[in-house]
Amino acid sequence: MMPRERRLAVMHVARLLYVWAAITGGASALAAGGMITAMQAGAPFAAFAASALALLAMALIPGALARCFVTRATVPVASALVLTMAAMAEGARAGAAGAETPLILGGVALIAVACLHLRHTRERAARSTHRHAATPAWRNGMLLIAPALLAGLSSGVLARFQFFALCGGTAISVTQVAISLAAVSLAGWLADRVDYQRALLVLFVLRGSLLAALTFDSLAPWAAVAAPAFAVFDYLTLPTLMRGGRASRASGAGCPGLAHHAGMLAGAALATTSWGFGQGFYVLFLVGGALNLACAYAFAAPRRIRTHTPYSASAALAAGSTID
Repeated sequence: MMPRERRLAVMHVARLLYVWAAITGGASALAAGGMITAMQAGAPFAAFAASALALLAMALIPGALARCFVTRATVPVASALVLTMAAMAEGARAGAAGAETPLILGGVALIAVACLHLRHTRERAARSTHRHAATPAWRNGMLLIAPALLAGLSSGVLARFQFFALCGGTAISVTQVAISLAAVSLAGWLADRVDYQRALLVLFVLRGSLLAALTFDSLAPWAAVAAPAFAVFDYLTLPTLMRGGRASRASGAGCPGLAHHAGMLAGAALATTSWGFGQGFYVLFLVGGALNLACAYAFAAPRRIRTHTPYSASAALAAGSTID
């Protein structure tokens, strides 16, 4: 009996690694091929393409992987985002010298294989899932989307560093990618083992402190480190937001990522203007830090209002439902 259970466990782990590799490889190939094509069209279009590709990655990758890894999705999601963004930056530097067609075709093929597997898994799970919800889906969705939007808005103020690093900045070395992977793996492993509210509290405090610290002139030489550090926080924030109450299933898998990057684009629209580079610099960074600290306070404050369920406790126990 034990060998059979061990064999099933190994097969389950192998299946998860297969899906992660297919999604990550496909997204990385598409991101690199897309940026190679965009760079051939000129710098303005390349900047727009970088935003669009990052938007899709932030919105779709967390949802796709969360369906497979469920409550332990932080490390797979964060590592997939690290590799996808690194591939996008590499494609931007390759420009016309790269071969975009094989990358795009290979990426489409890998994503198609992953989608077929996810569809099969979803259909099989739907046949065995008890369709009884205790709280409205829209309520769980808003609890995720609002912090994601605010977090993304604060991330957008660092767009000047992120865009420069992505479109024409210094090359991202293998060491930098390895450090980012190690950071998200260790932090994600820790975040998955504590309550998601406590994990978000720490993340938002760190994000807010970093943004506020960048307004000090004494820390100006460290500004170049802010973008990769904040990117790591972003990669960890998205899957942590999706953990709350199995919200990836209740609110739609891609909504937190979409709201996060929509807010990031709105913040970037202000940060990259002449006002944002000039007299608005301190205002933007301080407001961004305040938004993160406000999110942290919201997760730290005790909840005095409880949601009333229309079902009695005895009825819920009799129906065999569980409380997430």
